[in-house]
Amino acid sequence: MNILYVSSLASEKLVSDIYFKTKANPGFAVQKFTRLLVKGLAKNDVPVISLSNPPINNAYNDRLWVSLGTETEEDIKYKYMPFINLPVLKHICIFFYSFFYVLGCGLKQRKNTAIVCDVLCISSSMGSLLASKLSGLHSVAIITDIYDQMVGLQTRGLKTVIKKLAGILNRKYVGSFDKYVLLTEAMNEKVNPKQRPFIVMEALCDEELSDDVFAPTTKSLPKVIMYAGGLEERYGLKMLVQAFKTIPDDNIELHLYGSGTYVEELIGETEADRRIKFWGVRSNKDIVEAESKATLLVNPRFTTEEFTRYSFPSKNMEYMVSGTPVLTTKLPGMPSEYYPYVYLIEDETVDGFASAMSSILQLPSEIMQRKGLAARNFVLREKNNIRQGGRIMNLIIE
Repeated sequence: MNILYVSSLASEKLVSDIYFKTKANPGFAVQKFTRLLVKGLAKNDVPVISLSNPPINNAYNDRLWVSLGTETEEDIKYKYMPFINLPVLKHICIFFYSFFYVLGCGLKQRKNTAIVCDVLCISSSMGSLLASKLSGLHSVAIITDIYDQMVGLQTRGLKTVIKKLAGILNRKYVGSFDKYVLLTEAMNEKVNPKQRPFIVMEALCDEELSDDVFAPTTKSLPKVIMYAGGLEERYGLKMLVQAFKTIPDDNIELHLYGSGTYVEELIGETEADRRIKFWGVRSNKDIVEAESKATLLVNPRFTTEEFTRYSFPSKNMEYMVSGTPVLTTKLPGMPSEYYPYVYLIEDETVDGFASAMSSILQLPSEIMQRKGLAARNFVLREKNNIRQGGRIMNLIIE
C-alpha cells in the first residue's frame, strides 16, 4: 500500500529556512506532528509521498509564481504544489493541482494507494477528496482540530471572508471521507456523521528518542517554570501569570515562549516582575532544549472551554518526552491513562494555580526526576510514531 499524504508538511530544511528568513512561526507544532506521523508510516514499510502546500508567504518568497518542485529528505519525498502567490488565487491553484495529481495517481494505481488528508489544509483536501471519489482511491482524514473553534480566526478584510468561506467548505466536505483518525473520542460526533470507521490517536512522539541514553539535566537556581505555545488568555496564560506573581520566591522564574494576542499585556508583566521572562517565537530545537533545562513544564489551558473536548495539546506530548515533570489541567481530551505521569491542577483559579506550582517546586528533586522519567518512558513506549503509524495502516487495510 502506498500513501499520498496531503498536508502543509515541508522538509526540515525548508521549514528552518522559512523561520530564519521571516522570524515568524511557520507552524512548528503542525510540522512536527505531521513529520512524525509520516515517518511513522514510512517505518511501517509504507512508501509515502508528501503532497504539500508549503507554509510560504510573501515575506519568504515575493515571486508571483512559486514552484519548488520535489525534494527528498530522510527517505520522504516532498512534492510541493505550485501556485500563484496571491490571496484566493493561491487556493484555487492548490485545489486544481491537488485534484489532478490525485486523480492521476488514482487512475494509475487505484488498488494499492490511499490518500491521507490533513483536513485543515482545505484547498488541497477538497481537491484530493474529490479526485479520490472519481478515481476510487481510499480516503482517510486526519483531524487535529475543529476548524470553527480554532484560535486565530479573528481577522479583518479579505482574510475574514476567506476564513469564513473556508469554514463553510470544511463543514461540507469533512464528513465525506472513508475513515477517520481523530484526536479525541468527542470529535467523532462532530465530524463523522455517517459513523464510518475511526481510531483515536491523541498524540505521538519520536520513536528514535528511545535510543538516547537519557540523563536528567541538573537543575540549578533559579528554578524555571516554562510554557511554550499559543499565548492566548483563553488558554489560561493570564491566570498563570497572575498566579505566578503571588508566589513570594525570588528563586523561581516563569519563562514563556510563543506568540498570540496576550503578548502585548505579557510584555507589561515582564516589566512589572523581573522574574517573568518572555522569549518570543523560537525554533523547535531551541524549545526542546529549553524544556529539558526547565524545572517544571506547565499547561494552564482551562477545561471549561468547549474546544478542550476536541483537542489534545501537542505540547503535552513534547513536554512528557523531555523528561521534565509536567503540570497540567485535567483536560477532557486527555485520556485518564496519562494521569499517573503528570501533576494535575484541580482548582482552576489564581490560588489553585499558585498552590499547585508552589507545592511541586517544594518537592525533592529526586521525586520530580522520577516523575519526569516515568512520563517519558510511558509515551515513548505507548505513543511512539511507529506504533501510531501502524494503527493507521491497520485502519486503512481492515
